[in-house]
Amino acid sequence: MKKALRKIKKALISSGLKSGLCKQIIVSAYILGLKMFTKYKRLENNVYDTIFKFRPEFEGDRAKAKKLFREIMYCRFMYGILPKEYFIYRFDLLSHEGRLTFVTRSNKYEYYRKFNSKNYAEFLNSKTETLRIFGEFYHRDVLCVYDSNDFPAFCEFIEKHPRFIYKPAQDYGGHGIKIYDATHYESAEDLFDIILFNGASVCEELIVQGKEIAQFHPESVNTVRIVTYRSDDGVAHTQWCFLRMGAGDSHTDNMSAGGISALIDFETGIICDCGRDYDGNRYVFHPDTGVQLIGFNVPRWDEVKQMIQKLANALPQVRFVGWDLAYTDNGWVFVEGNARPQCVAPQITAYNGKLHAYKQMDEIFKADSEAKKRG
Repeated sequence: MKKALRKIKKALISSGLKSGLCKQIIVSAYILGLKMFTKYKRLENNVYDTIFKFRPEFEGDRAKAKKLFREIMYCRFMYGILPKEYFIYRFDLLSHEGRLTFVTRSNKYEYYRKFNSKNYAEFLNSKTETLRIFGEFYHRDVLCVYDSNDFPAFCEFIEKHPRFIYKPAQDYGGHGIKIYDATHYESAEDLFDIILFNGASVCEELIVQGKEIAQFHPESVNTVRIVTYRSDDGVAHTQWCFLRMGAGDSHTDNMSAGGISALIDFETGIICDCGRDYDGNRYVFHPDTGVQLIGFNVPRWDEVKQMIQKLANALPQVRFVGWDLAYTDNGWVFVEGNARPQCVAPQITAYNGKLHAYKQMDEIFKADSEAKKRG
């Protein structure tokens, strides 16, 4: 059934049907299918909530809201977008051909599965495994906590770093991350029990970022995200990179938590365009601190380039990775790697779809695969 639907969808996309009647038929059939096989009501509520967030004036005009709802559902079926992506990628301004250039929710996973060995990719989803493989790049004290046997080591750690950052072993997107201060607890045992209760985790010495990067948003550790594809010859091909900054009262720099991202030219290390957030807002200056984004020269950029090549070769079975690095007075340090790096930040700048970059990586992959076959 799913294979048949995929073939139908592929044929519709290839045909480029644009007439209003065709779109109505597609949307009606799609909604009917959702009602039969999934929780349509939840999706419907999500789409309308998104519409009213980005177009609050439509709350009083149900006819316009319904028309936009059907357009978003059409785009969801045809291009695999999330409701918010319709707005932040400005799909209302794009042609069918323009929309097909975007990496979306539905078309990216085939590349993740192809490029990254599933079992090895799981190492990047585990904070404890990540530490084991990339420990030499942390340049700070980190403790893995598994069970009660780790209590003595925990006591030594908090004596040296009473204020530290806690990360669940299995998590992503900044979820579950907390900053603890051991001096706020009656005993080390009390704090250890809290940490142990939530399962395996890592406790890290807080990163003290250099003032050059901290100036954008001092309350968060602002990181550089560099997405690379490693070919079989050991070269890390950079796809895109950007500076991620917190905003408001957020202590993380994730865009999903309200953060801002600004594209960096990899060759020069200079921010080359406006900052953007998930709501599609553009920033020449950081909205909280007023520091200018465009034209900022990221410090010690040559060090970043060297570090990225080493990181990409530390786990060669995972070719496509988003690397997060933080800047300190002593240089750059590794924060984490993501085997499914999001493509929102590079695409919301100038509404520039990046699916061509994925296809270019696929060509490298195919060439490497053919070379292996030839021996």
